[in-house]
Amino acid sequence: MRSVMAMVMDTAMVMATDMVIMARNQSKRRKGKHRRQKKLWRKRILIGILLCLAAGAAASAFIWSEQKKQGNAHDVGSDYRNILYKGEKYQYNNRVTTILYAGVDSTGKMESSVQYSDKARADTISLVVMDETDQKMTILSINRDTMTKVRRYTLNGNDIGFAYSYGDGGKVSCENLCEAVSLLLSNIPVKRYVVTNQDSIPYINNLVGGITLVVPNNDLSKLYPELTAGAEVTLTDENVKPFLQKRDTSESFSNEGRMERQKAYVTAYINKLKSMSTKELEKTWDSLDEMNDYLQTSITKNQYLELIKTMRKMDFTEDNFVILQGTDQEGELHDEFYADQEALLDLIVDLFYKK
Repeated sequence: MRSVMAMVMDTAMVMATDMVIMARNQSKRRKGKHRRQKKLWRKRILIGILLCLAAGAAASAFIWSEQKKQGNAHDVGSDYRNILYKGEKYQYNNRVTTILYAGVDSTGKMESSVQYSDKARADTISLVVMDETDQKMTILSINRDTMTKVRRYTLNGNDIGFAYSYGDGGKVSCENLCEAVSLLLSNIPVKRYVVTNQDSIPYINNLVGGITLVVPNNDLSKLYPELTAGAEVTLTDENVKPFLQKRDTSESFSNEGRMERQKAYVTAYINKLKSMSTKELEKTWDSLDEMNDYLQTSITKNQYLELIKTMRKMDFTEDNFVILQGTDQEGELHDEFYADQEALLDLIVDLFYKK
């Protein structure tokens, strides 16, 4: 989405980059005036940095003003811990843990790059919310076409993809996606992440010995007759990847049907995990080594084991899998999804706050 924030940030980054390139070119042509040129470079780079800082301030002001226009009844700046919403005071629930999961559309080894360019795009975006106060786990499924503010890293200001692709294809990309989801959720902290690509799907399926579920729609029935709506099927290496990833890109809003299949899969997967013994669950960490090339995560082994223990105690049904409400629109380049702001704010308060 070409927001005012994006355009301001892009303009500042372009001006700063052009200044640095200009200074370097002058260096090659005028070595004899090295000391004087160094001062000039410093001035130009400093101006570029100041422009970026100014852009950041303008961006923050824009986000705040946009939230006011959309009817946000509370300040969602840096102080997210105490809010006023619909006349009631709420406090952030410190016993909530969030983990962002994203499945990106690349294949092969996942590794970072020095050059920031067009990286993989997130097909699946979900936020796992573990509330130890209410012993409840919720998975918030976020449409990959959701329009929100993101941090961009481009040299020419062109739109090159979604949040994950605005980075290095590694840690920076993962953190960009976390930040984009945090902005969408009114600055709720999102720091832990698990990102996998298409080649990881069979490994994930086999971690729990395969998943059996009821197919929710007919989107894939022509190509895969066994994936007919209402049929009970055990997903294998042959059909688990299309079940979770495939969609008809020529059909508008086809991501909706894919999200419905992902909901069925995630619900069955978590119930399978909850049925496994603690010893079996601990072994799954070691099995993750096999898919190490296709996975990026900020979670350590000790954190993983604690999260697994916590998860087993929590309630989870299909009703705990929540799909973000909103409307689809056809954009110039791709489908666009706009979250229902009132429903989103109600959801944020319900998931993350206590009176």
